[in-house]
Amino acid sequence: MNSGAGKPRRVRGLSHSRAIYSLSRLLSLKLFVLLIMLLWLAAMAGCGGDETKTSVSRLQFDALNRQVVASSKLLGDSLQQSLISLPAKKLMTELQPEQRFGQIEIPRLGIREWIVQGTSKEALEKGAGHIEGTSMPGLGGNFALAGDRVLYTSPFLRLDQLEVGDEVLIHLPYADFTYKAEVKTNVDPSEVSVLKPRGYDSVTLSTCDPPWGLSTRIIIFARLAESAPKA
Repeated sequence: MNSGAGKPRRVRGLSHSRAIYSLSRLLSLKLFVLLIMLLWLAAMAGCGGDETKTSVSRLQFDALNRQVVASSKLLGDSLQQSLISLPAKKLMTELQPEQRFGQIEIPRLGIREWIVQGTSKEALEKGAGHIEGTSMPGLGGNFALAGDRVLYTSPFLRLDQLEVGDEVLIHLPYADFTYKAEVKTNVDPSEVSVLKPRGYDSVTLSTCDPPWGLSTRIIIFARLAESAPKA
């Protein structure tokens, strides 16, 4: 484990608060209107009178109640996604070569290492390198990391011991992400298709195999299971 690992510094001055505020106001207004309608129908359903009208009102009440619940979930999901995607895009535009900007953790293997921008020799000396041109967690693409097994900080020394189902945690300034390993395979070092988007938010880990050779690469594909934006 890298003894120099610690909490990554927060990215300050993120300018996404105005967009999030506008989105929250729009969704909150929609939810407010639905709640008013729900209260009105509740009052109508509680009034005496014709049983048929009361029955219809209750059906409308139930339907609107389901819509309110769905809208509330939409509001929460949209706000959470905005809290993640907007700073993720900003971070991508601000990253500098060899910059440490997060950490990778694989609890079962006792791995916790820095994530560094780029895969140059200088970058890999500091931790696991983010392969330029691949996505950032929270944007729905493929976040690809490469690390050595024996040189530098040897972040992926035990990657061959990772098993399908293991958790891969990514800690970034704007959110924490939990991925579950789905595929473990070996490919030719020239195989670049492993870096392509997989149709969902994923992380790809890559290292040489055997440890001192370059004949193949171990590839781990993991799918996003949970994300938690930071305040």
